[in-house]
Amino acid sequence: MELPLVQRDRSPRYMTSAEYYALTVRPIYRSCPAYAKGREPPGYLDTLKQKDPEIIFDPSKLHTREDWIRAGKLVFESDTSFRPAPAAQPASDQTTWAVAPDGTLPSYVPGFRYYIRKKGVLEVGSNSCAGCHTRMLADGSLFEGGQGTPNSPLPRSEAAIRAIRELTPDEFQARLDRLWTSFGAPWVMSKEEFEKSLTKDEYVQIVSAMPQSVFARQGTSITHPARVPSLIGIADIKYLDATGLVRNRGIGDIMRYAILNEGLDTLARYGDFQPSPGPTAFSAEQGTRYSDEQLYALALYIESLRPPPNPNKFDALAQHGQEIFKSEGCPTCHTPPLYTNNKLNPVHGFKVPDDLRKTDAIMNTTVGTDPTLALETRRGTGFYKVPSLRGLWYRAGYGHGGQAATLEEWFDPARLDDSYVPKGFHTGPGPIAGHEKGLDLTPQEKSDLIAFLKTL
Repeated sequence: MELPLVQRDRSPRYMTSAEYYALTVRPIYRSCPAYAKGREPPGYLDTLKQKDPEIIFDPSKLHTREDWIRAGKLVFESDTSFRPAPAAQPASDQTTWAVAPDGTLPSYVPGFRYYIRKKGVLEVGSNSCAGCHTRMLADGSLFEGGQGTPNSPLPRSEAAIRAIRELTPDEFQARLDRLWTSFGAPWVMSKEEFEKSLTKDEYVQIVSAMPQSVFARQGTSITHPARVPSLIGIADIKYLDATGLVRNRGIGDIMRYAILNEGLDTLARYGDFQPSPGPTAFSAEQGTRYSDEQLYALALYIESLRPPPNPNKFDALAQHGQEIFKSEGCPTCHTPPLYTNNKLNPVHGFKVPDDLRKTDAIMNTTVGTDPTLALETRRGTGFYKVPSLRGLWYRAGYGHGGQAATLEEWFDPARLDDSYVPKGFHTGPGPIAGHEKGLDLTPQEKSDLIAFLKTL
C-alpha cells in the first residue's frame, strides 16, 4: 500500500490484521449541536443528559449505493475521540466563530458537538474527517471535502496564543513531548535536538502563522506544515499525501488510509521508534476502530464529493490562458482532463531506487521545491506527487506548505529572492523555491493563464 520511506529501515510497521480486528468497533452515535453564548435553549445541557444514546449507523438498513453514501456522510462528520463536556457551553467566550442563524456553532469544529453515548453522560468530540476537510468559501458557505483546518476558518485567536505564552516551563516541556510524538523522526533529528530547536516564542510564531488550509498533521513537520489536501476527485488520484506515501489503487486503499490517519500511524513502529504506545491528539479513542462497513461507506461518500458551482467562466481571456498553458508545456505534468499525470517527482538530494522505477510512475526531473517534507519526516518518500490543478479556484495555499497565498503570488518571480516575505505560511523572510514555470510571462499572460486555471 505504501512507498518506502527515504531511509527504508524506518518505513512504518503497523499492527497485524489480528491485532487490528481485536479492537472494539466504535459505534456512531447521534450528536447534538453546541450554541454560541446566550443562544442555547433554556436548560439545553440538562435536556441532553436525559436523552438515550442513539446509534445512527446501521449497515443492515443500507440497501442501495445511495444509502451507503448517505451513511458515509455520517461517518465523515462523526468524531472519533471523546472527552467529558465542559460545564458551560464550549468556546462560549469566542466571538470569531461563524454562528448560524439559529445560534449553533460550526459542527465540524472540535468540541462543538455533544455526544450521548451513555445516558446522563455528556461528551464532546474531536477528530472527525470534516474537521480538516470542510471549506469556507468567500461568501461564507461551506462544503465538505474542501480544505479546512481542525480549529477555525479564521486566524488563530489571541486567547489561544496567549494560552501558549502563559505555559509554565513544565507545561511547555509537556507540550514539546506531545509535539515529538506527532512529528519526531529520530533518524533525522534526536529528541534533544528537536527540543533545543523549538523555543516557546518560535512555537507561538509557527502557530500564529498557519492560515486556513495549512496544518502540521502527524508525521509531517511542525516547522514545515503541510497544505491540507482537497478530497474532491480523490478516486482519480493515484497517490495520497503530498509525498505520495500511499498508493491509491482503489476504494480499499482509501478505507485503509482513513485507518492510518486516525491514529494507526502513531502506533506504528519506525525501526526501533514508536511515536506512541497509546492514543495521541490525532488518534481515535483508545482500543477502538472503524468497522469495515463504516470505512466502505466513508470511502464511497468521499468518492462522491463534488465541488461547488464554479463562478469563473471560460471566456476569451481564459481561452488565451489555455493556449499559454499548452505553449508553456504545462500539460506534460498537469495532463488534462485530470490536470495531473499522476506521477511522482523526486526531490533534490534523493536517488530513486531501481525497484521503484519498476513499480511506480516516476518522473526523471525535479521541480526544485523545498524538500523538507519529502526527506525529513515520517511521511518522507523522497518524492512529491504531481498535484491536480482541478479546483484551484476554491483552494488556498500554493506550494507544499501553502507559502504562496494566491496564484498571483505563485507566478511572481520575486518569490525566488532570499529576502522575499511570503504571503502564505511563513515564519520569516525566505524564498518560495522551485517550480519556475510561468515566472517569465508578461503580466497580461499571467493574468490570462490564471483566468484559465480558475476555470478548472
